[in-house]
Amino acid sequence: MNSATPTAAEAAVPTPAPRQFGLRAVLISLAIIEAGLGFSDAPTLLGDMTHIGSGIGSGLIKAHLAAHPLLATAAIVFAAMGRVRHAIIALGTIIIMAWLSDMPSVVARGFELKSTFSIVETTARVIAFPLIAACAIAYAAHNEHLGRAMLLVSIPTLFTAVLLAGFAVSVMIYGF
Repeated sequence: MNSATPTAAEAAVPTPAPRQFGLRAVLISLAIIEAGLGFSDAPTLLGDMTHIGSGIGSGLIKAHLAAHPLLATAAIVFAAMGRVRHAIIALGTIIIMAWLSDMPSVVARGFELKSTFSIVETTARVIAFPLIAACAIAYAAHNEHLGRAMLLVSIPTLFTAVLLAGFAVSVMIYGF
């Protein structure tokens, strides 16, 4: 049959998903930044960890230190393979694990609000970032608003990168 209308077999073939090159590129660059941060903290696991202490708080810190580079590497691989949802979930999990590793000190000492800068940083790390990560993970899990989820999951990474750049500039200007 050479009719212009498609048959049932032709109509059943799904159209391929869009490649999402922009999302993939941004997620790969975010995951590379997170991998660099994770691998820079990883030697702590191989050294003397008595300063971390013991108990559930130290377990959370050690789990974060061990999982951070692995999750960042997984996010790079997922984004490179085109699995944008999985990359967003991996990056969101890094944020949640960082929040969990901060919780023992928050519980022990409370909010440390000594200056305007520490108020902004503490509020962001303890309140805003876990909520942002939860929203991004929910969007990605439901395969909805992936661009918005990528934007949400990028905020904590970019916040950390800006803080590190500001510290580097201040050290170059004023010295250590």
